Amino acid sequence: MTDAFAERAAGWDANPVRAAVGYAFYEEVLRAHPDFAGRMALEFGCGTGTLGLRLGLAHQARVIFVDTSPAMLDVLRGKIAAQGPADAQVLLGELADLPLPETSVDAILSGMALHHVVDVPGALRQFRRLLKPGGLALVGDLMPEDGSFHGPEPAPHNGFDPLELAGAFTASGFAPRTHHVFHILKKPDAAGTLREYRLFFLAAQAV
Repeated sequence: MTDAFAERAAGWDANPVRAAVGYAFYEEVLRAHPDFAGRMALEFGCGTGTLGLRLGLAHQARVIFVDTSPAMLDVLRGKIAAQGPADAQVLLGELADLPLPETSVDAILSGMALHHVVDVPGALRQFRRLLKPGGLALVGDLMPEDGSFHGPEPAPHNGFDPLELAGAFTASGFAPRTHHVFHILKKPDAAGTLREYRLFFLAAQAV
C-alpha cells in the first residue's frame, strides 16, 4: 500500500492552520468528555498523534493510536520516545484487522480522518464493536465542500452532511448526542484563492 502521507509527515505538525484545527477539536472533545483519567481512548486516523498525546499527558488517558500511514506513525513514535506516555499503543492498519478486543474502549476520537475512509459505515461498525456500551465516538470533520479542499489529491469524500452522518451512526448502534460547526478553516485552493471550509463536531454514544 502506498503511503500518501510519506512526504508530508515530517513537517505535518509545523502547519499553523492544521495546529489551530487540532486545538479547536481538542477543546470540543474535552467539552463532550471532560474526564479521561484512566479511560481507554482510541485515536482513529491519528496521524502524528497530537490529540492523543495531549489526552495522555495532560489528562491521564490510556491511548491507542491507529493509522494506516507508516510515516505518520514513525513521527508519532519519536514524539512518544521523547515525551511519553510510556503506555501508549501505536498500531498500523485498519481497525478490522487489528488485535483489539470488543467493547474495550471508552472513547474513539477521529479528527479530520473520516473523509479519507472509503467505507464509512464499515468504520462506524468497527467503532461500535470496540466501544463499551455508553462509550463515545467524537468526530471532527469537513462539512460538504466542492472538492477544492484536497485539490489534486482527492479524498473519498468531499465532507459530510452532519445529519446524514448522524443517521449512519444511528444505523451502526449509536445514539447521536450533538453536532455543530466548531471551526472555520481558511486556506488557499489550487488556484491560490483563499477559501473557507466549515468543520463540524459530532458526538455519538454507543447503545
